[in-house]
Amino acid sequence: MRIFLDTNVILDYLCKREPFCKDADILFEIFERKIHTGIVSTLTVINTAYILHKLFPKQQIKGLVDWLCSDFEVVSVRREDVVLANNNASAKDFEDAVQYYSALSHNPDLILTRDKNGFEGLGVTVMTPSEFIAASRKA
Repeated sequence: MRIFLDTNVILDYLCKREPFCKDADILFEIFERKIHTGIVSTLTVINTAYILHKLFPKQQIKGLVDWLCSDFEVVSVRREDVVLANNNASAKDFEDAVQYYSALSHNPDLILTRDKNGFEGLGVTVMTPSEFIAASRKA
């Protein structure tokens, strides 16, 4: 499967945010083992680095950015993604809509996020990490 990861899932893993980090740890083991392909947008890489600059030294952030760029498929946010997100009347959250449109042209099977409301009405399968893990265990 091709799985697009929202920024909050990346931050749960890197910042060990409770109670979400347990599910994030399981997810990232799946990606590390290449069971599924993880996709992130350039916006996620940028936002992650920005948020982490308050928590980690610059050299460690550089390493985390290198890791994201080497272990995940990084897709660009295009001008048309921003325009589509801005003009989508059903989108509840602009940043999530930008994420959605940047993912869409790369054919993800689903989007993983803890903020499913931000992706409502955008027409793609969206799951939380815990929902995905539970569904994977049943399969």
